[in-house]
Amino acid sequence: MHRRISELVDFTDATRAALLDAAATIPAGRFTDRPEPGRWSAAELLEHLVRVESGCTRVIAKRAAAARESGVGPEREESSMLGALDGRHVTDRSRKLTAPEIVAPAGGFTREGALDALAKSRVEFKRAVADADGLALGTVKHTHVVLGEIDLYQWILFVGLHERRHLAQLEEISSQLRFKNS
Repeated sequence: MHRRISELVDFTDATRAALLDAAATIPAGRFTDRPEPGRWSAAELLEHLVRVESGCTRVIAKRAAAARESGVGPEREESSMLGALDGRHVTDRSRKLTAPEIVAPAGGFTREGALDALAKSRVEFKRAVADADGLALGTVKHTHVVLGEIDLYQWILFVGLHERRHLAQLEEISSQLRFKNS
């Protein structure tokens, strides 16, 4: 696996592990409870993450396949991509965003259903990333609805940064639900 891909996969995996740890702190019986009106439950938040990751996976798979078909060459750069979205405020929760309908939770997930869907979306994501490995992904661009035109390395990084943004939210949900129990 190319160094850039390996680094990004490690980052997304570490963020996912932290997210799952935070999810584990929410009692199973409270997983679908909203901490307050107008806020997402843990199940809804995880459903949103599944939808975003699945959408990013489709972009990565489609654009990488097209790049391979059109003869995009091998990656020759070795520099880190972890800062490739710095300044884009992906993890800045003081900047409120409304999820587009396509990635907004529809509801109805149980704790087990949400965790299962999250695991399945990660398998598909990693498959798409592995299939793109070796290509000069910095030359393959696609427009993101919020971030504008970004390359496929940035799409991969976005998945981890987006989860990091919502990790803080999941920790707040956990804290608020535990506080309501005391």
